[in-house]
Amino acid sequence: MSRLTVIGVGNPQFGDDGVGIAVIQALRKTQAEWDIELIDGGTDTLGLLEYFPNRKHLVIVDAARMGAEPGAVRCFDPSEADLVLHWDHLSLHGMGLAEAYHLATKLDMLPERMWVIGVQPGIVAVSHRLSPAVRNALPQVITLIENIYHHGKTLPGNTIKRNHPSPRFSKEVRVHG
Repeated sequence: MSRLTVIGVGNPQFGDDGVGIAVIQALRKTQAEWDIELIDGGTDTLGLLEYFPNRKHLVIVDAARMGAEPGAVRCFDPSEADLVLHWDHLSLHGMGLAEAYHLATKLDMLPERMWVIGVQPGIVAVSHRLSPAVRNALPQVITLIENIYHHGKTLPGNTIKRNHPSPRFSKEVRVHG
């Protein structure tokens, strides 16, 4: 399979919001033999657009309010998920992951294949630690990425199918930092 790019986004100073960065750190320690590009996307979702072109396979990992139990993990093909921006007290700007995806679509900047792995946060508050539920979800996220890396897809049951109702995937707006 062609090179895989994994971008972790979030703010590790806001508890579970840092799950994307935690995944990147874990992959750097455990997956050195993979032909994989690991990017700490931080909190600038508009800045993610620079990583979309010229990539064949791209995975974005982030905290996502999905109405599930903390630590729940879902893998979405962006065209299969209903990306809805969730405005909250962390907002300092109006560009979120959903808007970045839609802008990349309009500008014809999307990679050949893209997945979004969302992890339901439990605690999004000033903290440098992930909650136990989200920390315990990291192996499942790594397994999803491993399946994408080795098979070019997630395994059955890991992605939302078009014939099922799309979940509401609301993305927290990030503090630009």
